[in-house]
Amino acid sequence: MDIATRRELLGRVEIFANCKRGDLKTLAKSCQEVRYAAGDTLCRQGERGVAMFVVAEGRVRVEEEMPDGTRVLLGHLAPPAVVGEMAVIDGEERMATVVAEEPTLCLTLTSWDLKAAIKDRPSIAFDILLTVVKRFRDTTEDLRRLRRETKI
Repeated sequence: MDIATRRELLGRVEIFANCKRGDLKTLAKSCQEVRYAAGDTLCRQGERGVAMFVVAEGRVRVEEEMPDGTRVLLGHLAPPAVVGEMAVIDGEERMATVVAEEPTLCLTLTSWDLKAAIKDRPSIAFDILLTVVKRFRDTTEDLRRLRRETKI
Protein backbone atom coordinates (compact mmCIF):
# COMPACT_ATOMS: atom_id res chain seq x y z
CA MET A 1 0.00 0.00 0.00
CA ASP A 2 1.52 3.34 -0.95
CA ILE A 3 1.79 6.34 1.40
CA ALA A 4 -1.13 8.18 -0.24
CA THR A 5 -3.44 5.18 0.30
CA ARG A 6 -2.27 4.84 3.90
CA ARG A 7 -2.84 8.57 4.46
CA GLU A 8 -6.37 8.33 3.05
CA LEU A 9 -7.18 5.33 5.26
CA LEU A 10 -5.85 7.01 8.39
CA GLY A 11 -7.93 10.10 7.61
CA ARG A 12 -11.08 7.96 7.67
CA VAL A 13 -10.33 6.60 11.17
CA GLU A 14 -12.05 8.50 13.97
CA ILE A 15 -8.97 9.15 16.10
CA PHE A 16 -7.08 10.74 13.19
CA ALA A 17 -10.07 12.36 11.44
CA ASN A 18 -9.11 15.86 12.66
CA CYS A 19 -5.48 15.58 11.50
CA LYS A 20 -4.23 17.71 8.64
CA ARG A 21 -2.99 16.17 5.40
CA GLY A 22 0.70 16.65 6.26
CA ASP A 23 0.21 15.15 9.70
CA LEU A 24 -1.56 12.15 8.18
CA LYS A 25 1.36 11.71 5.77
CA THR A 26 3.80 11.68 8.70
CA LEU A 27 1.69 9.05 10.46
CA ALA A 28 1.32 7.02 7.27
CA LYS A 29 5.10 6.86 6.87
CA SER A 30 5.38 5.58 10.45
CA CYS A 31 2.94 2.68 9.97
CA GLN A 32 3.83 -0.89 9.15
CA GLU A 33 1.58 -3.28 7.23
CA VAL A 34 0.86 -6.56 8.98
CA ARG A 35 -1.26 -9.42 7.63
CA TYR A 36 -3.20 -11.68 9.97
CA ALA A 37 -4.75 -15.06 9.14
CA ALA A 38 -8.25 -15.93 10.33
CA GLY A 39 -7.99 -16.81 14.01
CA ASP A 40 -4.80 -14.82 14.67
CA THR A 41 -4.83 -12.60 17.75
CA LEU A 42 -3.88 -8.97 17.16
CA CYS A 43 -3.75 -8.11 20.87
CA ARG A 44 -4.80 -9.60 24.20
CA GLN A 45 -6.76 -8.17 27.08
CA GLY A 46 -4.45 -7.36 30.00
CA GLU A 47 -1.28 -6.93 27.93
CA ARG A 48 0.52 -3.62 27.76
CA GLY A 49 -0.21 -1.88 24.48
CA VAL A 50 2.72 -1.18 22.21
CA ALA A 51 0.83 -0.78 18.92
CA MET A 52 -2.54 0.30 17.59
CA PHE A 53 -4.13 -1.42 14.62
CA VAL A 54 -5.97 0.22 11.75
CA VAL A 55 -8.04 -2.38 9.93
CA ALA A 56 -7.40 -1.87 6.21
CA GLU A 57 -8.89 -5.14 4.90
CA GLY A 58 -10.79 -7.96 6.53
CA ARG A 59 -12.71 -8.12 9.79
CA VAL A 60 -11.89 -8.55 13.47
CA ARG A 61 -13.90 -9.36 16.57
CA VAL A 62 -13.44 -7.70 19.92
CA GLU A 63 -13.90 -9.86 23.02
CA GLU A 64 -13.77 -9.29 26.76
CA GLU A 65 -12.71 -12.10 29.04
CA MET A 66 -14.75 -12.21 32.23
CA PRO A 67 -13.28 -13.19 35.63
CA ASP A 68 -14.81 -16.69 35.28
CA GLY A 69 -13.00 -17.21 31.96
CA THR A 70 -16.01 -16.81 29.67
CA ARG A 71 -15.66 -14.49 26.70
CA VAL A 72 -18.17 -11.82 25.81
CA LEU A 73 -18.35 -10.57 22.24
CA LEU A 74 -18.18 -6.78 22.26
CA GLY A 75 -18.40 -6.31 18.51
CA HIS A 76 -17.04 -6.77 15.03
CA LEU A 77 -14.91 -4.20 13.22
CA ALA A 78 -14.14 -3.73 9.53
CA PRO A 79 -12.33 -0.98 7.59
CA PRO A 80 -11.82 1.76 8.49
CA ALA A 81 -11.59 0.92 12.18
CA VAL A 82 -8.89 1.31 14.78
CA VAL A 83 -8.29 -0.83 17.85
CA GLY A 84 -5.72 -0.61 20.59
CA GLU A 85 -5.34 3.15 20.48
CA MET A 86 -6.12 3.76 24.15
CA ALA A 87 -3.39 1.44 25.42
CA VAL A 88 -0.88 2.98 23.02
CA ILE A 89 -1.71 6.50 24.16
CA ASP A 90 -1.77 5.87 27.93
CA GLY A 91 0.49 2.81 28.21
CA GLU A 92 -2.06 0.92 30.29
CA GLU A 93 -3.30 -2.63 29.80
CA ARG A 94 -5.51 -3.54 26.89
CA MET A 95 -9.20 -3.67 27.75
CA ALA A 96 -10.13 -6.41 25.26
CA THR A 97 -8.77 -9.11 22.99
CA VAL A 98 -8.94 -8.61 19.23
CA VAL A 99 -8.98 -11.61 16.86
CA ALA A 100 -8.97 -11.67 13.04
CA GLU A 101 -12.16 -13.35 11.78
CA GLU A 102 -10.86 -13.61 8.23
CA PRO A 103 -7.59 -12.72 6.48
CA THR A 104 -6.97 -9.17 7.68
CA LEU A 105 -4.53 -6.42 6.75
CA CYS A 106 -3.74 -3.81 9.38
CA LEU A 107 -1.60 -0.74 9.54
CA THR A 108 0.19 -0.84 12.87
CA LEU A 109 1.51 2.21 14.65
CA THR A 110 3.72 1.68 17.69
CA SER A 111 3.68 3.93 20.72
CA TRP A 112 7.28 5.06 20.05
CA ASP A 113 6.49 5.87 16.41
CA LEU A 114 3.39 7.81 17.49
CA LYS A 115 5.46 9.75 20.06
CA ALA A 116 8.13 10.50 17.44
CA ALA A 117 5.46 11.74 15.00
CA ILE A 118 3.95 13.95 17.71
CA LYS A 119 7.40 15.32 18.60
CA ASP A 120 7.94 16.19 14.94
CA ARG A 121 4.39 17.51 14.42
CA PRO A 122 2.79 18.54 17.77
CA SER A 123 -0.52 19.37 16.07
CA ILE A 124 -1.15 15.60 15.84
CA ALA A 125 -1.51 15.47 19.64
CA PHE A 126 -4.03 18.31 19.67
CA ASP A 127 -6.07 16.74 16.89
CA ILE A 128 -6.13 13.37 18.71
CA LEU A 129 -7.12 15.19 21.90
CA LEU A 130 -10.18 16.63 20.14
CA THR A 131 -11.36 13.09 19.38
CA VAL A 132 -10.64 11.88 22.93
CA VAL A 133 -12.65 14.77 24.38
CA LYS A 134 -15.54 14.05 21.99
CA ARG A 135 -15.54 10.40 23.06
CA PHE A 136 -15.53 11.45 26.72
CA ARG A 137 -18.47 13.80 26.15
CA ASP A 138 -20.39 11.07 24.28
CA THR A 139 -19.75 8.57 27.06
CA THR A 140 -20.80 11.09 29.70
CA GLU A 141 -24.03 11.77 27.82
CA ASP A 142 -24.70 8.03 27.46
CA LEU A 143 -24.25 7.58 31.21
CA ARG A 144 -26.57 10.51 31.94
CA ARG A 145 -29.21 9.10 29.61
CA LEU A 146 -28.91 5.67 31.21
CA ARG A 147 -29.21 7.21 34.67
CA ARG A 148 -32.37 9.10 33.66
CA GLU A 149 -33.88 5.97 32.11
CA THR A 150 -33.22 3.81 35.17
CA LYS A 151 -34.21 6.37 37.77
CA ILE A 152 -37.04 5.18 39.97
